[in-house]
Amino acid sequence: MRVATWNLLHGLDVRTGRIDLGAVAAAIDALDVDVLAVQEVDREQRRSGRADQIADLAGRLGWHSVFAPALLGEPARRWHAAPGDGTDPGGPAYGIGLLSRHPLLCPERTTLCGGGAGERRPEDAGRALPGWDHEPRTVLRAQVVPPGDRPLVVATAHLSYLVWRGMRQLHHAASWTAACGLPALLIGDLNLPLRLLRPALAGTGWLVAAATATFPAWRPGMQLDHLLGRSTRLRAVRVGPRGPSDHLPVSAQVVPA
Repeated sequence: MRVATWNLLHGLDVRTGRIDLGAVAAAIDALDVDVLAVQEVDREQRRSGRADQIADLAGRLGWHSVFAPALLGEPARRWHAAPGDGTDPGGPAYGIGLLSRHPLLCPERTTLCGGGAGERRPEDAGRALPGWDHEPRTVLRAQVVPPGDRPLVVATAHLSYLVWRGMRQLHHAASWTAACGLPALLIGDLNLPLRLLRPALAGTGWLVAAATATFPAWRPGMQLDHLLGRSTRLRAVRVGPRGPSDHLPVSAQVVPA
């Protein structure tokens, strides 16, 4: 089974300045993977034509999908954190998701530390949305059972770009994913360099797949997008090709430990 992670930048093609889910779907299809974790995904947002982007992509690909809201409202205007009990009340949201050729079983979401309610002010122009990282963060996991194979937990997260907070979120996401007791993957835009990830996870059973730089897509200088495995191995790691978004996708083959 081959897996990948890709920060979609809500479908925005930085080369054209347009949101084009058709181009995103074509790029996903070209990756030739079985499971894809995605981050920075919109649901019913004005900026992206009110589309449910995960459902739209799943429909175009003929795949299964799960969306997990990190914030409710609009990341470019005013928002509040998704419920801490893991429920989804619906409506405009922004978050992460999983797309898979195989059914996604037992999906669950939990919130990570940091972030909360906030709003985008004129004086915040030029800062990362939603502004000095008041962004609520979440982690999503589900089980995938490829035909003839054993169950695998696949989790995804989009961590804070504030390193000290991102490290706390990493430990929470990793321990919550490992608690399932099954072979597991934690894949996503972790906003942390490899030199910090490996020592942070030493002794936890999580192994980090080394890859080349993934950001920014037009001149990659750092690897922010990562594939982590537990009781499984990741081989034949690839970065790219470039598509819409400011990140490059990273993919790998999953093999038994």
